[in-house]
Amino acid sequence: MGFDEEWARLRGEAAARQSSSMRLNQNAAPGGGGGAGVPDFDSDPKKKNEAAGKLAGEVRTQTVKASNHADEATNTAVSTFSGWGTAAGLKKVQKVWESQVKTLTGRLDKESANLRTTRRLIQNNDFELYNDFAPLRKPSGLDNT
Repeated sequence: MGFDEEWARLRGEAAARQSSSMRLNQNAAPGGGGGAGVPDFDSDPKKKNEAAGKLAGEVRTQTVKASNHADEATNTAVSTFSGWGTAAGLKKVQKVWESQVKTLTGRLDKESANLRTTRRLIQNNDFELYNDFAPLRKPSGLDNT
């Protein structure tokens, strides 16, 4: 499947989710307001941490590996076409490619850090809200210990 086909499929799926989740004239579906029994807002710190780990680890590693493979192939082509204008063109393309890979890996690092920061912020907010409701909780035998 090419990029254009995959992009069209993903856009279609997103549009289908958006149109079915907006129902103002009825009660929420069982289990949440997102329709199909799926809550429309959820924050799972473990999943955010896992996603951040995959971005910083597996995705970044595979990106660098693919870049290195492309660099090796380009270097081979440059040496094969040595003395031709094609070699000079390939060198220019390789510089652009290296710049784009550097930008991408930097963005992956930043997104990973952002996910971890978001996880901490939401988790801290959850703790603060829980503590704000402490006066409303019914006393139990555990509160006196």
